[in-house]
Amino acid sequence: MNRTFTGSISVLALTAAAHFAAADEMPNLTDLTLGDPFFYTADQDVAEDDGQSKLVGTGRPDRTHSRIPHLPVYMGYMNTNYTYRFVTVAEQVFTMIGEGKHGVWRVQESGMVREYLRPGAEGLPEGADPLAPENLEIVRRDYASFLPEAGWDGYRYPDQQVDEAGRLTFIDLPITHEKYEGRYDDHEPIDLANYYCTMSGPDYPYAQAALDFAFAQPGANQVGPLGKRAGFDIKENYTRVLRLDHMPDARSWVNIGQPGKDELHVNWQAIDPERMEAEYYLLERPFFNKPYIFLAAVFDSPDNDDFRYVRPDGPYWESIAESAESLKTEVTRAPRFHLENGETAEAVGLPLYGVHHPDRAAFGGGGACPLKGGDWARYPETSGGSGWPTQYEEVTPLCDAVLIDIKFYANLDGRDWNDPNKYLANAGAGSTTVTYKVEPGEYGVFTDPYNVARGATNPDSMDVPSEITLTYPTVEEAVTFNRPAPRDDQQAAMVPAPSTSCRPIPG
Repeated sequence: MNRTFTGSISVLALTAAAHFAAADEMPNLTDLTLGDPFFYTADQDVAEDDGQSKLVGTGRPDRTHSRIPHLPVYMGYMNTNYTYRFVTVAEQVFTMIGEGKHGVWRVQESGMVREYLRPGAEGLPEGADPLAPENLEIVRRDYASFLPEAGWDGYRYPDQQVDEAGRLTFIDLPITHEKYEGRYDDHEPIDLANYYCTMSGPDYPYAQAALDFAFAQPGANQVGPLGKRAGFDIKENYTRVLRLDHMPDARSWVNIGQPGKDELHVNWQAIDPERMEAEYYLLERPFFNKPYIFLAAVFDSPDNDDFRYVRPDGPYWESIAESAESLKTEVTRAPRFHLENGETAEAVGLPLYGVHHPDRAAFGGGGACPLKGGDWARYPETSGGSGWPTQYEEVTPLCDAVLIDIKFYANLDGRDWNDPNKYLANAGAGSTTVTYKVEPGEYGVFTDPYNVARGATNPDSMDVPSEITLTYPTVEEAVTFNRPAPRDDQQAAMVPAPSTSCRPIPG
């Protein structure tokens, strides 16, 4: 039995929906199912004298005729700048559909983790070396990469590293630091940039139920080879991930400019997925110490190293010295992309971002490209960077050089539907043989006067017995689901007031 939700909640959902429609009131937008992801069976009650009770049980059904369990359905949405993305989960398939040609920025992880001082902790004094062995226990005890209980106050700006008590409010550690207990000691060098954009506001309250469920499934938190080289499997930076695939008609696009004209003459062309390596991800990452959802793409080219780089300096570089000779240590300012039209062209970034938002000055949202990597901090002040303090400043964002169609899906159980053994009807029976019970009798005898007059008989007619047993080539487990862990009070979603800012700076 995969369900513990009660039918009364579903009845409440339907009653509430009718009430909202009648009274023209606002429904609970944070959970359109009112806590019942099986709402679609809310109006069904199988009685004991119903023959179907032998197949699905009595009361509210929780499985199909073939004894395959029903699966939860979730619906939600998230937005930035009044632009919306809609997420659904049905039959263990996650979809996200938003706008076409959404602009993204290039950023690259440096192999480092920024950790912030826990509320009330003693911490390290100004001038202390967080990498020194004698400070290991303090680093383990007093600092963390994410402080959900602290909210916005857990973040510290670059100019706030030392507080009034003379303590370090944040420290930077390589992923190979002893605090991480060897989890990343054999990690591939982080040498690929990623191209990201913001999908939600803080806590993403209107998509939280759907995304909590999606991130809890077996197909989530599986990072591919490009994603690992971008650092998406570093849990201290990326708390939850879901790899996505574009729907068939969706594309990524690169601005190659117009021949003979300046960079303000734009021309986006489709990137060739056959000649480029690409992976797409939905990412949860703390931003100003609040969880946000981001979309990111990682590209690499099989015939050049334009997308690769590692800074030849610092503690992360020192920790991967054995691989240093094979790594590229210069940034390619304008990487080349292979296009669907057969051409290859350099990406052209813009001095602005958000080509769908022509007047960001109207709401104080910046709009000029930061033109460098690193901590977003006090942007739109010109000192701000394009992302997080764990990222290289010299890997510049190439704002809106790449656009991505927000039209994705993911199989949450980690298996594609083109698997010939997935979803076979014998999964619920748990056996290669399934006996079907039917009404017996002679079926298919011709009675049409035309066929009777000419004495025609039906070669497909058959005396069908009351039981027929089919033998399947294999038996697979039925598709089921993992129940997500409940959030505690400290992680409850903050329902935002109307806002137009992708990345607000707390006041």
